[in-house]
Amino acid sequence: MNARFTKLPLVLAILAGWPACTTAAEPPSGPLVPTEAVRTFRLADDRLVIELVAAEPDLVSPVAVAWDEDGRMYVAEMIDYPVGPVSGKIKRLEFDDNGKLQKTTVLADKLPFPNGVLPWQGGVLVTAAPHIWYLKERPGDPPTATRRIVLTGFNEGNQQLRVNGLTWGLDNWVYGANGRSDGMVRRPDVPPEKAISISRRDFRFNPQSGRVEAVAGFSQFGLARDDWGRRFLSWNTLPFRQVILEERFLERNPYLNAESSVAQIADPADQGRLFAISPPPTTFNREPVHFFNASCGNTIFRGQLLGPAYRGNAFVCEPLTNLVHRRALVANGVAFLATRTEQGKEFLASTDSWFHPVNLATGPDGALYVVDFYRQWVEHPHFVPEKMRAGIDWRKGAQHGRIWRIRLRGEEPRPIPKLSKAGASELVRCFSHANGWVRDTAQRLLVERQDRKTIPYLKDILRRPNSPLAKVHALWTLQGLGALEEAFLLNALKAEEAEVREQALLLCEGRLAGSTLVQAVLDCARHPEIRVRFQAALALGEIEGREALRALATITERDAGNEWVRTAVLSSLKESAWPFLRLLLERHPEWLATPSADQVPLLIQAAALVGARNRDAELAECLRLLSGSGSGKTLGRLALLAGLSEASARVGRPLRLLLSKPPEPLTGPVRDLAGLFESARALALSEQEVPHARVLAVEVLTRAQAEGTGWLLIELMQPKHPPSVQSASARGLAELGDKGLIGQVFERWGSYATSTRRDVIASLLRSPSLTALLLEAIEKEQLAAADLDPTARALLDRIPDANLQRRARKILQKYQTADRREVVKKYQEALQLEGDARRGAGVFAKHCLACHQMQGQRYRVGPDLSGISSRPSAALLEDILDPSKEVSPDFINYTLTTKGGQILSGLVISETATSVRLRRNEGVEDTVLRREIDELRASGKSLMPEGLEQVLTLRDMADLLSFLRRPAPLSGR
Repeated sequence: MNARFTKLPLVLAILAGWPACTTAAEPPSGPLVPTEAVRTFRLADDRLVIELVAAEPDLVSPVAVAWDEDGRMYVAEMIDYPVGPVSGKIKRLEFDDNGKLQKTTVLADKLPFPNGVLPWQGGVLVTAAPHIWYLKERPGDPPTATRRIVLTGFNEGNQQLRVNGLTWGLDNWVYGANGRSDGMVRRPDVPPEKAISISRRDFRFNPQSGRVEAVAGFSQFGLARDDWGRRFLSWNTLPFRQVILEERFLERNPYLNAESSVAQIADPADQGRLFAISPPPTTFNREPVHFFNASCGNTIFRGQLLGPAYRGNAFVCEPLTNLVHRRALVANGVAFLATRTEQGKEFLASTDSWFHPVNLATGPDGALYVVDFYRQWVEHPHFVPEKMRAGIDWRKGAQHGRIWRIRLRGEEPRPIPKLSKAGASELVRCFSHANGWVRDTAQRLLVERQDRKTIPYLKDILRRPNSPLAKVHALWTLQGLGALEEAFLLNALKAEEAEVREQALLLCEGRLAGSTLVQAVLDCARHPEIRVRFQAALALGEIEGREALRALATITERDAGNEWVRTAVLSSLKESAWPFLRLLLERHPEWLATPSADQVPLLIQAAALVGARNRDAELAECLRLLSGSGSGKTLGRLALLAGLSEASARVGRPLRLLLSKPPEPLTGPVRDLAGLFESARALALSEQEVPHARVLAVEVLTRAQAEGTGWLLIELMQPKHPPSVQSASARGLAELGDKGLIGQVFERWGSYATSTRRDVIASLLRSPSLTALLLEAIEKEQLAAADLDPTARALLDRIPDANLQRRARKILQKYQTADRREVVKKYQEALQLEGDARRGAGVFAKHCLACHQMQGQRYRVGPDLSGISSRPSAALLEDILDPSKEVSPDFINYTLTTKGGQILSGLVISETATSVRLRRNEGVEDTVLRREIDELRASGKSLMPEGLEQVLTLRDMADLLSFLRRPAPLSGR
């Protein structure tokens, strides 16, 4: 469409009174002018109204928006998306007090795919990989902008997946989203060898000093924060995640094997179903469009023009299905729970398939703004089968673009304050404003100016009754000015409002050694609010001595069942794991016999820290505590021994060695654990005990190599026992490494469940000598090569031993069809057969359920397929038989080799400062400390196997496709 528009006022009279469309219109065949497009919108709340702010030709292809201190709008235009030529722009739009667009200025052009903008120091920071730029207008006719590189080293990956999301933090840092392309980041004047890795992490930087740090999180497109500085991350299929633990807290304890620093906060009772009203889009990936597929541009609404019910809600864009989704954030311990608000409909949806919301923001007027990329396609051709790419005009409609605003009907926007001319006292008064944008901008300006005359006004805020938000902004502004006195921090640590105490504890970082603040921090360990106790647990890591350990024990007594508080406590122990554990057990000796389900993981993890530290005196004391326990209730002792043995084995002191050659000052072998092991055997066999206790017993017996353990494990692998017990026994058998026992397993192979067989194979593959036994069993046809799952095949194909690799590749040869296209062609006949969905459910349960969740059952390793029914059968066939052809980065298989020679494989599902976590079939996970990793390498292939045609007939395939298209009930395992 070539229509062009005159400059559009912010509130067009023709639009201002229109409600959102409540019935689906006929889908448009092409682009609509804004006055037509607005008719296609449907808002779930009829009290709200959506109106146009700006459109082409004043802006085109917008992807991000921000406002400076005078309310001037800056827009990042990714005109060059998806593949160039380079032509991105940064524009500034200026409006009068009535909202009429007065002036449009191109601040910079010819930027490579700019996708983020943030005002700072009279100019703007812009993300355009490989750099973050600082742009500032230079007077002239026409005006130009000076350009300076602030940071460099961001990888130039797929144009959809690059650094973005610049956000001003409450703590005066600028935060950014990784974008999934990673990088080695540095200032331009810093040599490359001193760059900071942001692999699978986000980052923050101080724009004044240039200091940059990797931070927890791995956000794709967009980065949100709430009023209290909590960060929420974007991901195309997982839009509701919250950063809980920052990297710096995990880094201080290198012995801590923390699995994650980010919480998935979507309501587990909600499957993420979306309710689009536009025609089903043409899709090219394997993810269902009725569920989250392309979510991005998330925000936490912090304004006032939607009404109080919307404040603090999470919003996210779904550009592929032309809608904006909303969730309420409900307190759920340390994290939140993102619960659905609209039922059976969306906050905002459109029948116009050209409407592509890609970003959201709270504006300076307190309304919610929607950035509309308005063009035909938002997909990137890299994710489209190669044969289909050439026939599509991927930039069709690139001359379009809109920004919309949503507000309460009748709630007219107020004039935007001009803060650039405001004095210190006026800016400080802004800390009580209802709009988060106003508060943030006032704080930013005060920190930028570094004016010492501001300090008395800030202190006055803290001395007088004020809102918690005003006090918190004052505290962080004083911190930014280098003027935060201990007296004010001490008062904040004693504040009635939990939110103020939380921020005060954060502000204590780096201040506590020899400080008068210590007692107030210790007192926070007993605060009734869990978030305060969590933050106190982190702060206590800076305090030495028994009082700090007592406070950590107090928190543990109350919150051992909360994984985040537990990790915070453990991160603070550093060199004091054993004194803490000893103190805790002195206060609670009953935990040694009958710990609760919440206390068991705490005992395991704390003992693991002792084992990883590998100090003789501590190990000796711990073993002395465990010895002489006799029979009876011993679950706590088993938990301690499990944690101790797992970690000590990693440093070359397996449990059997500790027991036969105990550390000083113990003398002679530790013989008094016989009663404990006898109790462990009884516990492992008891069908009345809960599975997690039985698993614990199995692990301890295995590591101790207690007499008779091998035959016990073979018994526990039988299907009558719980799956987790079978799995632990399979792993234990490989750990024992007894060739005779493993031979017995192969002889009984047909009696084991599929998942148990996979566990046996995965465990054997960790050792070259046991891998040889596995290959020999396959060669003797004691088990079938078809029993090898994709993870096993990947490991066999890359095994370092050349002789074993030759034998393995001979076995795998029939799975490695040279031309997948021929396989797909061969199975085209299945598309013509009438499948049986019920039989297909059985095929799916046997071959797919170990990795793909369906109907809420089993494990989410690969994509959830619950909404796959909209995908054509021909496309599903290709997905199944040629899974690596268009593999998503989320599902690439990795191989990890430890320094001890173990080989692991699976999807990398999380990384922290200290560890990497892999997940493979059946949901089994391995977490490895970074210091123990020798190599982590991406295979470039999907975790899903090639070669399913070896086990699926044409009839099986027809039934499976029928099930995927029209799912029948699953019977489970």
